[in-house]
Amino acid sequence: KPTTRSAAAPAVAPGPAPIAPPARNPASANASANTPISLSPQGDPAQPPTRMAATNPAQAAAPAGGGYLVQVSSQKNEADAQASYRALQGKFPSVLGPHSSLVKRVDLGEKGVYYRAFAGPFGTSDEAAQVCSSLKSAGGQCFVQRN
Repeated sequence: KPTTRSAAAPAVAPGPAPIAPPARNPASANASANTPISLSPQGDPAQPPTRMAATNPAQAAAPAGGGYLVQVSSQKNEADAQASYRALQGKFPSVLGPHSSLVKRVDLGEKGVYYRAFAGPFGTSDEAAQVCSSLKSAGGQCFVQRN
C-alpha cells in the first residue's frame, strides 16, 4: 500500500505545475498593459501618435487620400493637442465639427518636441484652404499644411 500512495503523489505533483505558467502569463500581460500607460504621458512620445492613428481607422486610411491638413493648434504634449482640438471643435462646430482630427509629433530641435493638431486630411489644397478661411472668418486661427 505505501507503493500505491507514492504512485498517487506523483500524479498530484504534475497537476499544480501546469497551473503556475498560466498564472505568469496574465501577470506579464498586465505588465505589458501597464507599459503603454506609462509611455503615453511622457515616456516615448513617438508611440502615442502612432497608436492614435491605429485606433481610428478612418484617420489611418484618410492620409493616403488627402494631401493637405489644416493646422489649428500646437502644444507641448499629445493630450493637450487633443484637448485643444476638441475645444476648438466645440467653439467652432460648424467649421471643425464634421472633420476628424489628427495629431502629429514634431521635433523642432532646440525648441523641443511639439504635438500639432490638424483638421483633415483634405484631398486638395483648395478644400483645406476653404476650411481654414471659414475658421478664420469665425475667429479662429489656422494654416494649411501639406500632409
